Amino acid sequence: MYRLNMGGPKLTPQNDTLGRTWENDKKYLHVNGSAASVSVIPSIIKYTESVTPEIASNWVYETAQTMGNANVANLDFNITWVLPVDPDFTYFVRAHFCDIVSTSLNTLVFNLFINSENAYPDIDLSTVIGNLDVPVYKDFVYNSSDNLSTLTVSIGPDSVVDYLNAVLNGLEILKISNEARSLAGLTSVENFVLFPSKKTTKPALVIGCVLAGLVAIVGLLLCYCFLVAKRSKTGNQKPSWLPLLLHGNSLTMTKVSTVSQKSGTASCISLASCNLGRTFMQEHDKGLVVEEWWIKLKMMVKMGGCRWCGMKKRWVVI
Repeated sequence: MYRLNMGGPKLTPQNDTLGRTWENDKKYLHVNGSAASVSVIPSIIKYTESVTPEIASNWVYETAQTMGNANVANLDFNITWVLPVDPDFTYFVRAHFCDIVSTSLNTLVFNLFINSENAYPDIDLSTVIGNLDVPVYKDFVYNSSDNLSTLTVSIGPDSVVDYLNAVLNGLEILKISNEARSLAGLTSVENFVLFPSKKTTKPALVIGCVLAGLVAIVGLLLCYCFLVAKRSKTGNQKPSWLPLLLHGNSLTMTKVSTVSQKSGTASCISLASCNLGRTFMQEHDKGLVVEEWWIKLKMMVKMGGCRWCGMKKRWVVI
């Protein structure tokens, strides 16, 4: 990565709007005598909406390299900077211009070359920006596919003009990562960085868990329905025979036989279908007790041989 302040001193982060460092360009000049540095007062630099101090500080634009005394017969020569780079990489190149050498418009026309290719021909800063002392920049992307270990940037006058001169105020060169997303070689950075592995869930395991959950839910629903049905059946079931309540030595038939308060005589209990074969009557006034009948009836009820029939309203033998 290079940031060069053409014709000016090294700029530290304290002198840059974004804390960048700009170094002097002299050690990268191919021929030292080919360039002559010029400078103006920084306050005369006129920024625009498209070019602000964040692009480059006025300390970059207030100095420049122009054509000097190269000790050659042909004055139509180029000023060249040679910068070491890594081969097989793509580079971002930004050139900064500001015409601080002309005294009038439309007198300065020159070319910009990158590795001997005319990247920006016929540069007329007066036409581009319409005034003097106004900064402008131009971006390029250069692919170093020729296995060259150097990148050269040159400026030179256009041969069709009478005033042979060229100007460059600043230069930035940044390396772009390659296909392996690396800035150092062809090996991807992913081979050296451990990334958390993504846990893959097998489809069979997911299906099995879903089916097991459905079976469990269906089983619970069936158990619930069975319990509700059983409880409903038990609550609605009516007894097939009525119990006999014994009060002392008297026999009373609940909900079937009633005792008359006036006569004090109990109603009859008919056992026409049982093996007793006769009708007994209990008379409270006379104190008649039917012990033999009662003992046999209790035995038959206990053994399940006799029950109360609600429809016929009588005790029947099973």
